[in-house]
Amino acid sequence: LHLPRQAAPSHLSPPLSPLSPGLPPRHMDSVVELVEALTSDTDFPGSVPALARALGTCSSPGCRVVLGDPNPIPPAPQVLSHDQWLFLTQLLSRQASDPGADAVLVPDGSTVSLGPLLAGIEVGLKKAAGSPTPTSGSPTPTLGSPPFTLAWPIDPLYAVTIAEVLATSFLLARGDNRPTLGPTGCWDDVGDPQNYTLLGPPSPIPDAVANGAMDGVLLGAQVAKGPIPLAKLLRDYYGTGNGTAEGRPPSSYRRRGFGALTAAGKLEGEVLAMLRVMRELEGTRELLEDVGPEEMAAVARRAARDFSETYVGCPPIVPRCLWGAAPYRGTP
Repeated sequence: LHLPRQAAPSHLSPPLSPLSPGLPPRHMDSVVELVEALTSDTDFPGSVPALARALGTCSSPGCRVVLGDPNPIPPAPQVLSHDQWLFLTQLLSRQASDPGADAVLVPDGSTVSLGPLLAGIEVGLKKAAGSPTPTSGSPTPTLGSPPFTLAWPIDPLYAVTIAEVLATSFLLARGDNRPTLGPTGCWDDVGDPQNYTLLGPPSPIPDAVANGAMDGVLLGAQVAKGPIPLAKLLRDYYGTGNGTAEGRPPSSYRRRGFGALTAAGKLEGEVLAMLRVMRELEGTRELLEDVGPEEMAAVARRAARDFSETYVGCPPIVPRCLWGAAPYRGTP
């Protein structure tokens, strides 16, 4: 279904970091095409998730301590066109300063932030390659090169996808009414998505980031079990080729899948562990200068509860702007 391009209502914030005109649509199909081209190029070094970090995703202190410092930005791969490389660099370079700016529309109608998605996949790839992983009750060796040991046990998969950003969001909201989760947003044209506009005051975890984080956990856990070509992984999860009997892609069930994988108390425990790590890191320790152990535990409990109630316990709500209905007119 191709819907006409519509301007965002005047009360909404400007689109999140719009890309240059004339670039590929901000759709997962465009991303899969890029991934296929890069992974088929024998001259392309490293992995697509590592390239994404070089371009600016997963650049927080916690992500760096878990996965290591990113590589330098490489020259434009010859296998990509100028527009494809510009699309990739512009899409991924703004995620750190503008949460959700790396969002793309996926076939199930939801919007996904690529940063946490690819970070989770990178953790899974490193685990599959035999990098050290944490064990319960012991300090955590990181997945960077060379690895070093953190003082607190954390699960790298949750740390780079959701635990750090969730901890940060709820720390920043202490004592004021700033939003901690959401909002959702609208695309200017679901047939040719270019500009994504949030439907309310932004938080560090707009819905696109929450979706990307849940997908990053699910797909990271999947690739940790064995190698899967990245393009196939994304196509099977977001497309309809590997859907259910009703034809719905697996991404339609991300909330159920995340809830099944994340045992009761798991998310709260990972947020609390990440808060303890953040207290020791330059760039985040100032957020916890006056936060004692009891308040830290309360922040973790509230963050995990609110995230679970919003994104795991409730079905997703597709905003009107994404299903093409005309505004309601008349009286009930």
